[in-house]
Amino acid sequence: MIDGYKVADSDGNEKSREYGWSIGFGLQQADGLQPSEYAHDVARRQIAGQISYGQAAQEISEYHAANPSQKEHREADVVSQRISEILQMPTFAFSPGVLKAIHGKLFAGVLSDDWTGVWRTENITKQEPALGGQTVQYSDSMWIEPTLEYDFSEEKKRQGSYQRASREDVAESVFGFLSGVWQIHPFREGNTRTAATFGILYLRFLGFNVGDEPFAKHSQYFRDALALANASDPAFKTAEPLQLFVKALLFDSSVQLKSLRTDEPFAH
Repeated sequence: MIDGYKVADSDGNEKSREYGWSIGFGLQQADGLQPSEYAHDVARRQIAGQISYGQAAQEISEYHAANPSQKEHREADVVSQRISEILQMPTFAFSPGVLKAIHGKLFAGVLSDDWTGVWRTENITKQEPALGGQTVQYSDSMWIEPTLEYDFSEEKKRQGSYQRASREDVAESVFGFLSGVWQIHPFREGNTRTAATFGILYLRFLGFNVGDEPFAKHSQYFRDALALANASDPAFKTAEPLQLFVKALLFDSSVQLKSLRTDEPFAH
């Protein structure tokens, strides 16, 4: 008799939970946030299987309700737990709607309701240290949806050729796509963490073994590499740091990723 469908374990296993929390905590560095020691304790117990993800979320919520002096850590704590939980998902769908859903899951109750899980409606800038204080030119808010639809459509077409391409070429193409999504900056806040979470799920969908250390220890580098890849000023624009990050993430864990936050453009 053929076995029927089975319900996937949404809490993963000890190894996958450790992987998820490592990335969840590390990605907060991309926005200069620091998780609390309490969240690290919750993570240790959740990784060990003593509590579920739902219980971990509840404990973190109750802790911050009772400790308003720790508000500087709240976003990092809540979002770290949610990233780890999302990374237990054994399923994936490739669409802008999934990107939007991930943002909604990560930031519900953390960011303003009118910023969460919706495309931004304002035009924004942000001083980037890797660009000497300049901003990346993000998409105009009125172009976000059609631009994302186009980029996803083009990437969907490329997927047909990935089976015949080298893994290095596939990785380069995928990160070119993810870099473009990040440049659009479809959300008011939380774009880097959302793009990274979506990107990990997508890479796994394509059969890549995605290491945790580059995101866990070098998420600030990742953001700066995206800024450099999308810089308008030719004195700063370069894809080399992002290519190095991809190599460290997918092919060679011995690659060293050094800070890109200097007063000089990245050395070609």
